[in-house]
Amino acid sequence: MSSLLKGRVVFVTGADGFIGSHLTQRLIEDGAKVHVFLKKGANHTRLKDVVSRLAVWEGDIRNFRKVVSCLKKIKPAFIYHLAALRNAARQPELIEEMMDVNVRGTVSLLTAALEALPRLKCFINTGTCEEYGNGPVPFRERQRETPVSPYSASKVAATYYGQMMFSSFGLPVMTLRPFLTYGPQQDKDMFIPALIAHCLERRDFPMTEGDQTREFNYVSDVVDAFICAARRFGICLGEVINVGNGREYTIFDVAQKVVKLVGNPISLLKGAIPKRAGEAIRFFSDNKKAHILLRWRPRVGLDEGLKKTIAWYRKNRGDHAGI
Repeated sequence: MSSLLKGRVVFVTGADGFIGSHLTQRLIEDGAKVHVFLKKGANHTRLKDVVSRLAVWEGDIRNFRKVVSCLKKIKPAFIYHLAALRNAARQPELIEEMMDVNVRGTVSLLTAALEALPRLKCFINTGTCEEYGNGPVPFRERQRETPVSPYSASKVAATYYGQMMFSSFGLPVMTLRPFLTYGPQQDKDMFIPALIAHCLERRDFPMTEGDQTREFNYVSDVVDAFICAARRFGICLGEVINVGNGREYTIFDVAQKVVKLVGNPISLLKGAIPKRAGEAIRFFSDNKKAHILLRWRPRVGLDEGLKKTIAWYRKNRGDHAGI
């Protein structure tokens, strides 16, 4: 699938994050020459198995001249931009920071690529399914975004800057919008790893009523889509593409499934936590565009993905990158 990337120079931001670390490991396995751009003092725990095979650059993507200098030295064929500040809280005090990191940082990297890389094949920007907010489902790329948090609004702005850089200046950009993703090494405050931790420790789990629906994508499927984006970049430039399986489950049904698979019976405390302001009740993707343009289809079913995830957390309960 990914022979195109063998021997290619690839630049990755956010490689220390959940999806970014899995993508970086996959790129190394596929024979790419991977350069990662990390904040000074970033936690490399998720990259510990591959860090010796990476070129690590430290800096702040908002530092335009630093980024230009770095890109001119590396001369990557592909850029994967996953670095972002993520906090879905509905708090106005987050607005300035989200704009600074997620918008200004992305614009800095986009304009640096425009100046430094005239032969760049593709800049693959990472959006988020949260850009759709509480719009009508299934979410389709052509519908208007309805962000409900400073985070989702900042990601919408970054997406539009990417499209403008393509249409006005010819920078080869596309944006992928991953839907809810889970798997090994996810932050322990996220729904599935938090629930697994409670099950392993035999602690009851406080949650909302759980009637909201979501889709759950195993991380290797999402990484496959990112690899397909590089392989198929020629027909995807300027596009926004959903990355999701489109399979709708209620939160409560998935919680019950996790408890059953772990095998330690605990109580799910429905209604102990209120829903967030503006939270969507139904939330899942239309992925026809990914099928057509990326020739990508998810391969890992929910039961299989949960079993793999649970096995990893059982083995790594003391790892501060997970439980």
